[in-house]
Amino acid sequence: MALVPNPAFMEELIRLGAARARACFNCGNCSASCPLAESDPFYPRQIIRYAQLGATEKILQSPGLWLCYRCNECTPMCLREADPGELLMALRRWAITKYSWTKLTAKLYTSQAFAFFFYLAAAAFFTIGILFFHGPVDREAVRLSLFLPTPLIDVVGLSLGAFVLGTVALNLWRMYRHLCGATPVKFSWAGFFRTFIYEVVLQQRYQKCADKKMWLMHTAMVNGFLLLALTTALAFVFNPGGAPEMVPLAVRALGTVGGVALVAGASVATWRRLTGKEGYSHHTDWIFLQLVLLAGLSGLVLEATAYAGLPLASYVLYGFHLVVVALLILAAPYSKFAHAVYRGLAVYVYRARREVPAERVAAERI
Repeated sequence: MALVPNPAFMEELIRLGAARARACFNCGNCSASCPLAESDPFYPRQIIRYAQLGATEKILQSPGLWLCYRCNECTPMCLREADPGELLMALRRWAITKYSWTKLTAKLYTSQAFAFFFYLAAAAFFTIGILFFHGPVDREAVRLSLFLPTPLIDVVGLSLGAFVLGTVALNLWRMYRHLCGATPVKFSWAGFFRTFIYEVVLQQRYQKCADKKMWLMHTAMVNGFLLLALTTALAFVFNPGGAPEMVPLAVRALGTVGGVALVAGASVATWRRLTGKEGYSHHTDWIFLQLVLLAGLSGLVLEATAYAGLPLASYVLYGFHLVVVALLILAAPYSKFAHAVYRGLAVYVYRARREVPAERVAAERI
């Protein structure tokens, strides 16, 4: 099928954060400097060329869109200061709007005002819920489960989590259909799980980038979040419906380690953005990063106040922590949480494609 150029597509990418997108003249310096290009000499030059042509279906069918870790090694090498790393980020935001089954994603990505009021309204909703439905306030001892009954939190959390997981699963299915549109691959859960471990948990390919601090920062945040998720699951198993302060010590220690890793990674990421080491940062990335930082910090301080026996401070922090965590769960389909899962699927398809006969893959080239 012949490509139909769509010059207006670049304007859409500019609205999604690629302010210098039109400056690129496809010289190939980004491909020459990219440590993640592996054996593909056309990456990321080819995907950028698709963007210039407005070849939207080619972009959606390309797993290469998700290979980039935004290590920023290509941007300083760009002769036109086109910021190819941010262009790929904008392409991923655009792709997520196409995977999404709602129009909400596009509004969050293209309007700072809408994103701000969306999260503000959600925070107000959860805060009002806590103010109206909290239980008795024991001023003599820290009794978190009396202040906010654990079963109520479980019902709200599981309901919100089920909706978000369903949304991500549907989006992943839509993504998989796009990726397999040109060159179908046979899906394997074992292969996908193995790719997820290496690509998301260990971030193995990220170690190819020169700046190892970025690998450490991302690994700390990802694994900090995974440890906290594991802590939550273990707390539910070993202490169903019980008081948070009665969770076994070993489980709480695991959560503390996860919280420290999360805060450390998010703090470094925030500092790098404030000092300009990360380059341009989209407003949704900033919102997500600050939610991660607040969730980690509030959880750690809550542990300290509960251990110190400060009831009122603990109740306020507990409510604040739950609101921030709820916002993080709500943001999952539109944030870097989703990027991690999308990247895992894309890398799996990318590697599976490299195993199919060359004549089938040749049809994808321009």
